[in-house]
Amino acid sequence: MAPANTTGADGTILYYGDLKAPHVLQVFLEMRDRASHRMAESLLGTLRQGADEGKFVVRFHFAAILDDTIGGNGSRRALSALAAASDVAQKQFMEYLGTLFAAQPFPPGNDTFSDTSELLTLAGQVSGLRSAEFDQKVTDDTYLTWAGEVAGDFSSFGVVGTPVFWYDDEVIPVVKIDGGPAITPQEFLAQTHK
Repeated sequence: MAPANTTGADGTILYYGDLKAPHVLQVFLEMRDRASHRMAESLLGTLRQGADEGKFVVRFHFAAILDDTIGGNGSRRALSALAAASDVAQKQFMEYLGTLFAAQPFPPGNDTFSDTSELLTLAGQVSGLRSAEFDQKVTDDTYLTWAGEVAGDFSSFGVVGTPVFWYDDEVIPVVKIDGGPAITPQEFLAQTHK
């Protein structure tokens, strides 16, 4: 079962914005990844702005590489909770995504995202997100199998590491080798207004 606001053959791509937008921004992330966290800090609001203005639709692809390499299941569990947020509305999904990245555990081995109560506490910071239905989906792992399918599909795109941005067919570098931001919000907007 796929959550609301998904696309792709098996509903494994969460999206934000209008699928009929003139451009597609594909964003590859991992919820426990520090570079993804830094990208979210600098660019998530800009992504939202561009999609809200109808310039592009954002298609999110999520990895769970850290779950598989250092152990735990926080990337998958956080993604499962994000899927439940997508059922509520795109606005709540996007706000919850930012909230989770802002509270990302560090070091990544401190896998607090595997704790359902932590995910629900953070969801409480997003206006209009928590409800009995949302809480039950998170507690019951309604979308955990789906999250595993999403993570399994990640490798099919040939992307190594996160975060990665594809604007239509063009790669926009967003992270330097040292993990810092490679692009400012203004530079990103200039790249997407060609």
